[in-house]
Amino acid sequence: MIQNKNLNNEIRVNTINNAHITPYLSKFKDSIIQKKVFEQIFFRLHKNCNEFVALFPNESTKSSWSMQTEKPIENISREQCNSFEKAAQYYYYENDGNKVEVTINDNLWIEKFSDDTFSKLHFKQKSNCEFELEFIESNNLSRKNLSLKGDKYLYRIYNEAEGVYSVYMKNKETYYTFKIMRQ
Repeated sequence: MIQNKNLNNEIRVNTINNAHITPYLSKFKDSIIQKKVFEQIFFRLHKNCNEFVALFPNESTKSSWSMQTEKPIENISREQCNSFEKAAQYYYYENDGNKVEVTINDNLWIEKFSDDTFSKLHFKQKSNCEFELEFIESNNLSRKNLSLKGDKYLYRIYNEAEGVYSVYMKNKETYYTFKIMRQ
């Protein structure tokens, strides 16, 4: 991906697909298996390759997801952080603008997606302003391909204003930020 960094994103994705993914998929004769393998490759690249994720910017102004190389500046009190775990209903927007409803109950984080699929994760408060999600299961196309049972994700709340929490997680050298809102 480094060698084609000056090309536009669509050309870069097509180059990756034509040079690497399509030849690999041709090893599988069954089109159903090809589709499944493609989905696994696509979502694993999303999980493990920050440069690949950057090729797919937000498709909606509703989405607050972003990537940055510097750690977000924290501007939040202990009380504001504590208020996060007291509420049980939240929502956030994915990069395509679809709303994801979140319920926190009995140490579970349940996500309900706009296509009526779900994800279930263990929710664990780690420290003030920090929580961990451990993947259990999902029938959502992206989530079931992004995570394996037991995968853990550490999040930190770094700001709060009127029930809107700014959160980040770190993946290698990149910080992913987004907002989650109280319902």
